[in-house]
Amino acid sequence: MLRTAMIILGCLVASSAMAHRPFFPDVTPTSPETAAVVLRPEVSQVIYHEVAAGAEQVWLTFEAEAGQEIFMQIGIPVIDRLESYRPTMAIVGPGFTETEAPFELPPGCGIQAFGTDEVVEPRFFAEKFTGTDSWILRDETVAVPESGTYYLVAYAPGNAPGKLWLSIGKEEEFGFSDLGRMRGWTRKVREFHEVQGTWPHLQRVAVGGMAVLFAGLISLLMDLFD
Repeated sequence: MLRTAMIILGCLVASSAMAHRPFFPDVTPTSPETAAVVLRPEVSQVIYHEVAAGAEQVWLTFEAEAGQEIFMQIGIPVIDRLESYRPTMAIVGPGFTETEAPFELPPGCGIQAFGTDEVVEPRFFAEKFTGTDSWILRDETVAVPESGTYYLVAYAPGNAPGKLWLSIGKEEEFGFSDLGRMRGWTRKVREFHEVQGTWPHLQRVAVGGMAVLFAGLISLLMDLFD
C-alpha cells in the first residue's frame, strides 16, 4: 500500500508540475566564469533573468557530445512594458565558426545566435502551476558540432533593460524531493512575473500530496501491526 501511495504521489507531482524545472543559482550567472551548470541538458529547465547594468547576459553551461541535439527556448513574462522587448539567445562553444559577438567569448569558442527582432506575434503560454503567463519568442534545436563544453546565453541587443527567461531541454522530470521546493519556486516565479497574491493550485497540490503521504503512512502502520 505504501508503494501504491508513493506512486500516486508521483503522478500528482508530475501532472501538476511546471512546464520547466526552474533553478535559482546563489550567484547570478552573468558570464562564462559564473555560468549556471546544467548537468543534464536533455531535461527541461529554465532560468529567469532581469537584464540590467552589470547583468547584461545570463549564462548556462553544460557538457555535450558531438551531434547531440540541444533544445533551447527564450521568452518574456506577460507584462505590458515588455510587450515589444526582443532579447536574443545563443549557443556558444567549440565548432561554431562565427566569432563576432557583443561580448567576449570563451577561448576556442564560436557562437550561433538566434534573434527575435522579427517576432510580431509571440506565442502566448499560460503556466497553470504558478499562475503566470509568458510570451514565447523563439525555440531552436541545434546539433553541437564537437564534443566539449558549451554555453547557452541570453541577452538584449544594446543591453536594453528588461526581463527574460531562457530554457534548455524538453524532458519533464520532477521527483518527490521537489514537492517541498514547489512553494518557494512558485513564489519566486510569480515575483519575477510581477503577479500578486497566492495561487490556489499550489495549495491543492500541497494538500493532495500531504494527504497521499499520510494515507501511505497509515497503511504502513496497519501492515506492521496486522
